[in-house]
Amino acid sequence: MLHLNKNKKAQRRKNTARVLSIFFISAILFFCSFPRKISLAPKGRVKLGNEMFVKNFSSELQGKSLGLVINHSSVLPPGKSLVQALLDKGQKIQAIFSPEHGFSGTVEAGTEVKDSQLKDIIIYSLYEENKKPTPEQTQGIDAFVYDIQDVGIRFYTYITTLKYVLEAAAEAQIPVYVLDRPNPTGGDIIEGPLMRPEYESFIGALPIPVRYGLTPGELAMMMKGEGWVPREVDLHVVRMKNWRRAYFWEDTGLPWIAPSPNIPSPETAIIYPASSLLGNLKLNEGRGTPYPFLQFGAPWLDASALIKELNGGEQFGIELEAIYYTPRSLPGKALHPLYKNKMCQGIRVRFLQKEKFFSLRFSYAIIKALKNQQQYKFTAPPRYLNMIFGNDLLSQYIEGKISYEKLISQVEEEEKQFRQMRLKYLLYE
Repeated sequence: MLHLNKNKKAQRRKNTARVLSIFFISAILFFCSFPRKISLAPKGRVKLGNEMFVKNFSSELQGKSLGLVINHSSVLPPGKSLVQALLDKGQKIQAIFSPEHGFSGTVEAGTEVKDSQLKDIIIYSLYEENKKPTPEQTQGIDAFVYDIQDVGIRFYTYITTLKYVLEAAAEAQIPVYVLDRPNPTGGDIIEGPLMRPEYESFIGALPIPVRYGLTPGELAMMMKGEGWVPREVDLHVVRMKNWRRAYFWEDTGLPWIAPSPNIPSPETAIIYPASSLLGNLKLNEGRGTPYPFLQFGAPWLDASALIKELNGGEQFGIELEAIYYTPRSLPGKALHPLYKNKMCQGIRVRFLQKEKFFSLRFSYAIIKALKNQQQYKFTAPPRYLNMIFGNDLLSQYIEGKISYEKLISQVEEEEKQFRQMRLKYLLYE
């Protein structure tokens, strides 16, 4: 009887081992079947620069008066604001400076933001008449601290605010601490031409590509190193921990805080460049809908024909769906969207493989398809298109002055130039 029990136990162990082996093999095959890496490094979630600053750096500034350049995204996981974290440490905050969309991040794009107050701290708007801290506003400030989540796109204005703060700090001889954050569009992919000086504006203040693949800290270092801001600025970048260049937002382990009203998801940030270009060519870019930038359309569009010419979007790592929708007025997001209250044929984008998605290449393909199908008679594009693209190459293609191949080759050459140029400023692998 004892012998039989031993045999049964041995058999059960063999069966258990067999089941576990099957389970682990199946699990490996299952995860390997995903087209995208699930996790690139088992180091835990990304730790933001603001966490490292509060933990390690703020003691250097004890007793100093800080000027915080922040908004609603300036939060330490799991949810404490940078303001509160510093006040809890006994840090003195002289003033707060807020970018476009205001301190709350809820003001519609392009809307002027007024000065306000938080407790007894003045909040100066850097999206009013003055977009750069004035000498009067910097009085009494011993150090600037910049901590704002942007989207890694040149015409997203938070990086222009960063540039102006660095300039003001250099003029006032005040050090700047940039608390580093992830780039939601990744740190590897670079897209778009270098901006030409004649198109410089608040929506494009740096000679970089549209999608530049740098963190705020790396970009600040590049601004200083290339002389785009005074080289004498006393810049300190507080690095993140555990972030890698190949990461998209879902790899970070961090919650998403919409940096502005029409960027409700990390996916929106990735497609934002493409939709912004299309929005300057008489296409509604999803404003006035629950899916800003993730869909586009117009009353005159033949969505099914366009999807067919784009082969369903598979080569871009996306899936395209033909839809009908009606843009509506959405206070705080889009009061007057293009084609308001008019039925549009449109296309909605779903991501399958983000690492395959090149946002600007997608927009070029759409414009080429529309030209081929003669769906839309392209007139001279508005100057604003050149301002967000960075030069007039796309306009020249639209007007038939250069070929599609010339557009692509010229842009690729400038992307290659920037990729080499940025190497010495990279802080992460």
